[in-house]
Amino acid sequence: MSTRFRVAGETLRRLGALEWLKLSAGSHPDHGHLQVPYIGWRFAEPSDEKLRTIEDAVRTTPTQVDWDVDTSRRNWLLAPARLLGDGANPAASPAFDERVEAATRDQGFCAQALTDLDAIMRTLGELTAVQEDPHGD
Repeated sequence: MSTRFRVAGETLRRLGALEWLKLSAGSHPDHGHLQVPYIGWRFAEPSDEKLRTIEDAVRTTPTQVDWDVDTSRRNWLLAPARLLGDGANPAASPAFDERVEAATRDQGFCAQALTDLDAIMRTLGELTAVQEDPHGD
């Protein structure tokens, strides 16, 4: 398990129990090129409050690329906006897979997005720490 995966899981678990987590980030294990970073997860009990906290982290983190949170399906997805389509299911395959493949060919974009994902997770960690202990005790 990568450090990035562990940190993402620990950070999201501060908001509530996770039933599922997937992280695409870092170098491809077989080919060595950077993968397009995104994170998908499913809360045992999703809520508007959890979504607002995640959206606040995305909105307040300075990023190099645009990011969106997709909650149109059972599994939520945090991904560069470039990967998400329009309509009711922006992360639906096969179009999502095709956009990931196209974005992977842009290794500069992948590097920027990877830096962004780490920054968003740090911001989310800070926001959830404040929620756990709002008085700094």
